[in-house]
Amino acid sequence: MSLRMTILVAAYKNDLAAVNIANKLIEKYSFHETKEMSAGRPIYQRNGIQLAYLDIDDIFADNLDQKFRADAIVFASRHRSESGEPTLTVHVSGNLTSKACFGGRPKRLALANSHMVKAALRGLKSAQERLGLDRYVVSLEATHHGPTELQIPSLFVEIGSSERQWGDLTAAEAVAEAIYTCATSPASGEPSVGFGGGHYSMKHTEANLREEFAVGHVLPKYFFDHFDPSMVWLAFERTVGPCTTAIVDWKGIRGPERRKLVELLNSRNVNVIRV
Repeated sequence: MSLRMTILVAAYKNDLAAVNIANKLIEKYSFHETKEMSAGRPIYQRNGIQLAYLDIDDIFADNLDQKFRADAIVFASRHRSESGEPTLTVHVSGNLTSKACFGGRPKRLALANSHMVKAALRGLKSAQERLGLDRYVVSLEATHHGPTELQIPSLFVEIGSSERQWGDLTAAEAVAEAIYTCATSPASGEPSVGFGGGHYSMKHTEANLREEFAVGHVLPKYFFDHFDPSMVWLAFERTVGPCTTAIVDWKGIRGPERRKLVELLNSRNVNVIRV
């Protein structure tokens, strides 16, 4: 990826976390206001990065690549969970099953640039340590929710998991740093698809932080409750590549399902890495 690429940073205007992240980006990196507008607010720019507000929730932004000319989209966003645990997360969007409860279409995946995902995750970890955000868990999340129909790569960089964290300006600064990092300096590594583990994918998080691999889409343990081989292959196809490596959380998949997965991957000579 070159600095000549145009990256769109998108922030839903009614998302407290997104607005705080956008404000930190503008302030920290001296984005300048343009004469163009989006969602009733100015569009901002710095070098090859555009920052635009949305008037719809980002999970429904399936036509955003038609409204803006960009090579990739980074969604600054909130993450919600019942636990309310403080989190700083990165993930690619998509619906792994026949359900599409939160935007997008069933059994469709967004296009993943795993080098940007890896850079964003590493940026979060670096900022977490430097800014004293020890109470926040930094994690790669499993692929979930919309949008699914964008024809350019996209990813979500999020603050979780409740309104208290969404309003945390230090957490917003950490996410702003991670977004700027992934937009300007994508990481190196072998494009890979992750399999197994929970929704918060710690094994794949470690792979992205420490290893030579770059994991984008993650198909977690619960995907195997409705195992569909076509979705396995779609995850590879929807990764900027070529992508021929699988990072398998060995203990994060039940034995019979793991054997079925490995047999499937071996049938197409996918490089299987056990973690």
